[in-house]
Amino acid sequence: MNKRIIAVSICSLLLLLAAIAAGLNAIFSVTSVKVNFSVFSEEARKEAKSLQEELDSFVGASTTFLNLDDVKQTVAKYPSFRLESAEKDFPQTVVLSVTERRETFALKREDGKYDIYDSEGAYLGVKEQNVNRADGAENILLEGFSLTAETGKIAQGDRFAELLLAVSAFEAQTGSARMNIKSVAFVRPLETDVRTESFELQTREGVTVILHNPSVKAGEKAEKAAQKYIGLEDEDRMFGKIRVLDVSATGEILEPTYEPRVPAENN
Repeated sequence: MNKRIIAVSICSLLLLLAAIAAGLNAIFSVTSVKVNFSVFSEEARKEAKSLQEELDSFVGASTTFLNLDDVKQTVAKYPSFRLESAEKDFPQTVVLSVTERRETFALKREDGKYDIYDSEGAYLGVKEQNVNRADGAENILLEGFSLTAETGKIAQGDRFAELLLAVSAFEAQTGSARMNIKSVAFVRPLETDVRTESFELQTREGVTVILHNPSVKAGEKAEKAAQKYIGLEDEDRMFGKIRVLDVSATGEILEPTYEPRVPAENN
């Protein structure tokens, strides 16, 4: 008799636990994956719709045991998106914030196509033409750089980090780097001497900005150059060169100089 009572008690307990588990699962199950998208191109709007459909596959999963890394990996399939945040809003919601990356740089490949990078240097993929998907204008064309990167990851290469600092500083002064800079060339006359290196920023209006020795304070040099550029009269922005150098002994940045007309042989 006692054994029967014990067996019935155990069964009752198991049934109770199963009922509790089922109830908790109903309460703590994902019913919605909410994504706050910040996009500015038509292509991104289409991608956002596809991404939302993929993320909806997590509906029904246990909120408690859902691995957010799986959610992040789903977003990572779309290199043009940057995941700003991902969190669980108990008991039934997962909330994401996703931003479209800004196409900014293009590097021409040997096959004639273009590798595209965003403003932070993340590799976004290959394009047939150097056309920004947000507005149809050109991205900043990179010349002389050798870069390696996985899709969605920050590219690596000599002076690329310095380039990002320089362009960011230029943009902070002018409001838009891509609308002002047509191309950036990394020039290395003597690869064994970093002091012979330079960045040559070709503006769309016509002025060439030369940042000598970009391994030293590239951002500060670009900031000074941009301020000089902004201060030019409209007619002076059609030609000439702005140079920014530093003192080799101290690293002190000299005031930018503007050369209104420079003979072609003196580059």
